[in-house]
Amino acid sequence: IILENCKRVGRAAAFAVAIIMLVYLPLMALEGQEGKMFRPMAITVALALSAALLFSLTTFPAAVSYVFAKPNFHHSHYWDVIEKYFAKFLTWGFANKKAVTLYGVGLVLISFLLGATLGAEFIPRIDEGEINIDAKRLPSASIDHSRDLNFEIERVVEANFPEVIGFVTKVGRGESAAEPIGTDEGEMYVKLKPKNEWVSASGREELMSKMKDKILSSVPSTYVSMSQPIENRVNALLAGSKADIVIKIYGDNLENLKKIGEKYAAVLSKIEGTGDLRVQRVLGLPLLEIKPNREKMARYGVQTKEILDIVKTLRVGYGLGKVFEGLKKFDLVVRLDVDVTDSDQMENIPVMTSSGYEVPLGLVADIVKVEGPASIYREALKRRLFVEVNIRGRDLVSYISEAQEKTQELQDSLEEGYEVEWGGQFQNFTRAKNRLALVVPIALTIIFGMLMAAFGSIYYAIGVFLVVPLAISGGIISLLLRGLPFSIPAGVGFIAVAGIAVLNGVVYASTLKDELEINPNIHESVFKAALLSLRPRITTEAIAAIGFIPMSISTMAGAEVQRPLATVVIGGIIIATAISGLMLPIAMEFLLNIREKFNSKHHDDEEDEKIDSSDKNSVSDLSEKDPKINE
Repeated sequence: IILENCKRVGRAAAFAVAIIMLVYLPLMALEGQEGKMFRPMAITVALALSAALLFSLTTFPAAVSYVFAKPNFHHSHYWDVIEKYFAKFLTWGFANKKAVTLYGVGLVLISFLLGATLGAEFIPRIDEGEINIDAKRLPSASIDHSRDLNFEIERVVEANFPEVIGFVTKVGRGESAAEPIGTDEGEMYVKLKPKNEWVSASGREELMSKMKDKILSSVPSTYVSMSQPIENRVNALLAGSKADIVIKIYGDNLENLKKIGEKYAAVLSKIEGTGDLRVQRVLGLPLLEIKPNREKMARYGVQTKEILDIVKTLRVGYGLGKVFEGLKKFDLVVRLDVDVTDSDQMENIPVMTSSGYEVPLGLVADIVKVEGPASIYREALKRRLFVEVNIRGRDLVSYISEAQEKTQELQDSLEEGYEVEWGGQFQNFTRAKNRLALVVPIALTIIFGMLMAAFGSIYYAIGVFLVVPLAISGGIISLLLRGLPFSIPAGVGFIAVAGIAVLNGVVYASTLKDELEINPNIHESVFKAALLSLRPRITTEAIAAIGFIPMSISTMAGAEVQRPLATVVIGGIIIATAISGLMLPIAMEFLLNIREKFNSKHHDDEEDEKIDSSDKNSVSDLSEKDPKINE
């Protein structure tokens, strides 16, 4: 018995494993960050299934022969009850085929329409248990001033938010790091208590919003943006900015870049979901500009060189020569022993006239305060400015779509030589979506071809594939019920649940094909195959769904990434099991009846051709025997 059953199911089992492995094939084609996350999953599934198939065809039969050496079959009363009610349910379904079909098709269409409202993001945000505060000041801020303001931020946060455990604060960053920053910028890592001990806010987004508002209202000359440490670093490595979205504006003139950036910021500030919004400061460094006044210089007899030497000596020093210490050589520099911090002090610096007298610098030069370049950033051999946005309470892709639509007028009005590029996490999402859109149809086409080859009929392949839309609609509904947007993990879930749906369709189709060989009556065979395949289908789907429950309800670190995947699989299995139990037998009966009519018509045409050919042959024989017939 064991040997015969192994022979009977061996081919189907190998075929099912091949289908599941093909379903996960698109994950192998992912690139970048998403590839590093999900390619190991696809490889693990493929290796596990291969090992399971090898074990089930070799070791398992031998083990079963020992376990069941003495047949002791136990009949399950519970399955009798389940099959009894399912038979009634199936009878009702066949009696109301149109209603069941309309219900299934309507559910798929409505769920697909609602799926368009889900929104989308690359990967769900992980709660890291810490907050990253980026503090920015005027470009002229010294390291001591920035340090003092950071300490002030610490005092404000500790006094108002009991959720905080401690801080790690940095000012500036050297060139050895991935992103060097000046002394006007600082980073603060805020360690938080477990979420069940929070009192100021119920969630991370709310806490960051309140913390930001308190800092801005209490600490002067400081702009802050809120994020998380790992998320911050990933964004910086991906697009060169720590924000969720970065708009890169390229051009030659810094003043024009600033104006364009401010226009974009004005539009973005009115869009729902805009959290932290900052235009990168490229201007604003306070400078004292000294312009020699030739009319005044002539009046006092002052040479231009005297003014330039004074300014040089004041700012960088005046070189007198070299000092040698062995093989070492140093510049000998003389500087004025005065710290000039404003225009009044600069005006009082003495300048020597040609007559040997000293006059204040302000009498022979115009000294004015101006704003100079705070920093000049370059990318792709062009000057570049960032407009940085962090999103709050909204999915990434819908925000990007609305933002690009509302800034299209600005995009069209750019002068020649200026261009805008959008960057951030959505670039990963777009790349992964485009790759899956290419590879998934190829994988499904291969699976469809395998189904046709296995069953020798396109009708079986179509019937099995009809389960896939039901499973996908279940995944969409489950995301809607849990308020989760579509993401790459959710996409992986749709791929997985499609494989499970096809596998269970194969189980039913295989049972139906075997039953038709015994009983050619289509309706009776379809009905009986649904009852015979009920247990293996429910068992397979229940095991898969139960296996994903811990991922679906977990609150551990990283659960945010697993939750969409598990939610889609569980929801898809439930809907596919509940509805395909009725729709699949009805669809298979419809398809097999079409095949029967087609084969019958084709057979009748062949018979007619044979009769016509036979009649012609008979007439030909008679004409040969009696020439008068031809006349």
